[in-house]
Amino acid sequence: MRDLLLVGFLFLAMYYAFKRPYIGVAAWIWIALMAPAEWAFGFSQTFRLNLTIVLVTGLAYIFVTKNKKLNFNAVHFWVMMFGFWTLLSTAMNLNIDSAWVWGYWTQFVKILLLFLFITLVIRKKLHVDTLVWAIVLAISAYAAMEAVKFILSGGSHRIIGRAGIISDRNDLAVAINMCIPLVIYLIQTTEHKQLRLGLWGILVLNIISIVGTYSRGGFIGLTILAIAFWWKSKHKLILAMIAALMLPVLYANAPAEWKERQSTVSTAATEDGSFIGRLWAWKVSTLIALDNPLTGGGFGAVMDPVLWPYYAPYTPGFGPIDTPPIPDRVVPKAAHNIFMQVLGDHGFVGLLFFIMILLSMLWTNRRNKLAAKKEGATWCVKLSDALTLSMVGYAITGCNVSLAYFDLPYALTALACTISGWKIYRSSQQPSAEADKLGRGRVNAWQSQAARR
Repeated sequence: MRDLLLVGFLFLAMYYAFKRPYIGVAAWIWIALMAPAEWAFGFSQTFRLNLTIVLVTGLAYIFVTKNKKLNFNAVHFWVMMFGFWTLLSTAMNLNIDSAWVWGYWTQFVKILLLFLFITLVIRKKLHVDTLVWAIVLAISAYAAMEAVKFILSGGSHRIIGRAGIISDRNDLAVAINMCIPLVIYLIQTTEHKQLRLGLWGILVLNIISIVGTYSRGGFIGLTILAIAFWWKSKHKLILAMIAALMLPVLYANAPAEWKERQSTVSTAATEDGSFIGRLWAWKVSTLIALDNPLTGGGFGAVMDPVLWPYYAPYTPGFGPIDTPPIPDRVVPKAAHNIFMQVLGDHGFVGLLFFIMILLSMLWTNRRNKLAAKKEGATWCVKLSDALTLSMVGYAITGCNVSLAYFDLPYALTALACTISGWKIYRSSQQPSAEADKLGRGRVNAWQSQAARR
């Protein structure tokens, strides 16, 4: 049954994607984040869902889209430079399994292709909202379902991600935190009461799902989001009073294991073995970059079974925090930090390009917000706020995960980029002067005809 539903969805998405390429892009990001093939067990697993949608969307763009203009800006430049640098670092990689590194680079190129297509195809508010809905239905809807299981199990159900890039609970917590501002944007701009009610439910369940991941970084990110929304709210005193009444009750009823894990945040650097493992990985990544400052070690350098033991003896006294020696039995660990991940993989130059992508996105988003205010496009102001919070949350909570090559931040960056390039904030709810003049002319003509009758 699941296979039939999945294949049916594929053909339906292909049909509409060819007629309207923006639907193809929305289906593309939904499949990339949701990994729906993991829900099926039969013949549909042989279908390459994302590749099929990508090909159809590409053909639709070629044959259906009339204006094939690319509004190149600073964000495009830094993404292009980072993409080129990853190619260079891959060609000069130090990994024992070079084929694996090239495979990783191929996966990253698909993310860059998604970024490009979003900036080419998404041109109207309808397109923007469709893409946002696809992201929310991929991550927030899944998180809501997991939160229901967490509640029904009395807190014993462990929430983890779907098989794929966000399978780890810490990665999932970061993705949910990034989606919460998008859910709030939809609540603020959706006119249908039933949809708004459903989105409120998803929002509450998303908050519960972050708690259910037992992720300390995810909870810190959630706290930062809450403070940011409180700061921007017009009802600070009321919200503060509600929080003062509700938080002690919620904490008292939280699972004991969750409270114990959150209480170790302040002592993680000295007592938590998992955090010490992260420090080891950060030190190894930095040492790789110091020896290879331009191109680093290539994708996954810190996890290489040769590079890790080579740099392990130099870690104890390296850096501002002393760590115990890395035992020989410890297997190579992931970077668990988006900035350290890029530093070890692509050197200091690659890290510079990566940071410039984030900064140029935030700068472009700020310009979009100011322009939208002048145009009276309230929806775009709210979306700009949501995108900023999502990316700031990604930068902060990303210091605890290896998600430098994750589809979602590049999709949100592309969204800010295309809003600026196509000036989508000008497509507000108010009719243009030309359309308004045409409308008044038609009304006057109809009134004249009625008077003659």
